[in-house]
Amino acid sequence: MPRHETNTVEPHAAATRYARIAPAYDRLHERWLRHAGGEAQSAFEGAVTALIRPGMRILDVGCGTGALARRLHAQFGDTIAMTLVDACPQMLERTHDIDVARTIGSIENLPVRDGAFDLVTCSWALETTPRTRRALAELLRTTKPGGHVCIVFCADLRCSRVSEIVLKTAVKWRGTGRFLRLCDVEQALEWLDVGRVRRLRCGGPAAVLIVDKPGRPAPKISVPAEWSSATV
Repeated sequence: MPRHETNTVEPHAAATRYARIAPAYDRLHERWLRHAGGEAQSAFEGAVTALIRPGMRILDVGCGTGALARRLHAQFGDTIAMTLVDACPQMLERTHDIDVARTIGSIENLPVRDGAFDLVTCSWALETTPRTRRALAELLRTTKPGGHVCIVFCADLRCSRVSEIVLKTAVKWRGTGRFLRLCDVEQALEWLDVGRVRRLRCGGPAAVLIVDKPGRPAPKISVPAEWSSATV
């Protein structure tokens, strides 16, 4: 577990900043994916899709403008039940074209009951809170025994391209997130009630983790061998 969790990004301050950039968020995020986080996003969405089974209840934490929810809803339709959560009302308002449940809430205090969801996703939101361990605990709390949590986040990993360095600097300058040390996130998970943690292979300043919550036997996931690079 990290010895302390920095307060460089306060939750309310981050929500305010996201409210300000909400009209331009899709354009800014598309640039991030194109030049820095695209490989991680592809690995994340591939894992999420592989995990989904008909009848699943899915919670998308930090849903933003609903890009992931739209893709999943288009692919799986009414065979799954989705709930979207975001701390920024201005972002959540942009998801009303999707026929899903939605609620305003912080990743540190999710407004849902324990063990309510088979699969919990969190894309590009873990880095917006200074209390990483608390956020991870909440993601796990809302997951059923035997369920899964899938996370993609900005990670303080070596950048290999100039575009990645530029985008990383821009995120820090806007104050919309931090670049988390991957070892700190994995250590935080070790302190929580998790079964297995799989790290998926991807380039850029980003990381993807699949967390299996212990409990009843979970559906098997066929993750290509080349994706998996570590187990906690």
